[in-house]
Amino acid sequence: MSWPIRFGFCTAIAVIAAAIADPLVESASNAGWFGPGVFTDHSNLDVAPVLLVGVLLLAVHFVLKARAALANGNGRDHDLWHQAGHALGSGVWRLLPAIFGVQILTLYAMETAEQYAVWGHSLGPMIWLGGPLPVSLAVHAIICVAVAVTIARWVRALTATTLRFIRLIRALVTFAPQPAGSVASRSRNSVSFRRSSPLLCRIGERAPPPVSA
Repeated sequence: MSWPIRFGFCTAIAVIAAAIADPLVESASNAGWFGPGVFTDHSNLDVAPVLLVGVLLLAVHFVLKARAALANGNGRDHDLWHQAGHALGSGVWRLLPAIFGVQILTLYAMETAEQYAVWGHSLGPMIWLGGPLPVSLAVHAIICVAVAVTIARWVRALTATTLRFIRLIRALVTFAPQPAGSVASRSRNSVSFRRSSPLLCRIGERAPPPVSA
């Protein structure tokens, strides 16, 4: 798996994991699980857009993987799926530190942007965590592992679906519509055949020769 594709995978997983873990931590904080302190900005405006961005990044990743598999595979779906999924399925554990790092950066960015969008200013240096530091990091780490491992297990099925989609698009794009000239040619032939019909009828209805005395 090339570095850009690996980085795209890590970023997509990190963004999705951040969008899932953040409302979980904030909901617990708002429910008073961590005491009376203020840990959140009482807004989840950023969750849906961030989750959508993560899903789009993941879709782009699988498109790139599928295209690489089509370019390097021998044409059999089983081999293509294996090539596309082997690197992620076997190496996802080595990517977890990078995914978690990008996830925390994503959390900081999304929460800080939300504070400025909703309140017009930052609410404090630690509000972006959504809860006490150890609890927030622990929840985000658990969600990071869960999302990464789950998607790694689905990678071959997702790549197979992407392969079918790309092949369908290619078939639609390369489908050549029938030229208008061939239709016109058939129309002329049809008209010519109809014009020859009266001649056949006249030959068939010719009067018999006169009988000699």
